[in-house]
Formats: sequence, C-alpha cells, structure tokens
Amino acid sequence: MENSKAHDPEFNPEDFAIVPARTFDELKVGEVFRAPSRTLTDAHASAFQTVSCDNHPIHYDVEYAKRYGHEAPVVHGLQVLAFTAPGATLLPHYFGSVFIAFLELSCHF
Repeated sequence: MENSKAHDPEFNPEDFAIVPARTFDELKVGEVFRAPSRTLTDAHASAFQTVSCDNHPIHYDVEYAKRYGHEAPVVHGLQVLAFTAPGATLLPHYFGSVFIAFLELSCHF
C-alpha cells in the first residue's frame, strides 16, 4: 500500500520545524544557543564507557575516584563535550539545511 501523504504536494516539512530557520545574515555575533539541562546517571556513564572503550577506573570505581580526591566517579570529558556539541542545542535547527558540517573544535580538559 502506497503512502499517499508522501506524494501530497501540500506537505511542507518546514511547517514542522522546531524553530524557524534563519539565514547566516540573520544571526548575530554573541548569540547564545543553550543546550538543555541534563542529570547524568550511572547508566549514561556506563553507556559512554562501552562505546568509547575508555575503561579507566576513575570513570566507574567509587573508591578509586575517592582516593584521588573526587566525591564520585568522574564523567568522561568527551561525554561532557558531546553534550555541548552544536547538535545538542537548537543551533542547527536555526540554521536549517545550511548546517551541513561541523569542521573544528578546540577544548581543554
């Protein structure tokens, strides 16, 4: 059975945008695009540890982390970085289809 909506000429994906797309000229230097607040759990850390293969005990062993001055295991730096990526904010939605590549990043841990 063919989906008749897929061929509906009146369907406009822009009608379902999270925010209206803007051109680069409409963006202002200094605008802030905030990422949503999150509470990280052990499950998040475990999932990231699995996909990153970073198995250092500072990330999962409570006693090990405490021996080195931390109250709890330390979240992976790259995991925190991922939560600050442009795609974790509304920024790419404002850019719309012109947001095709993220080429460079600099950070310190």
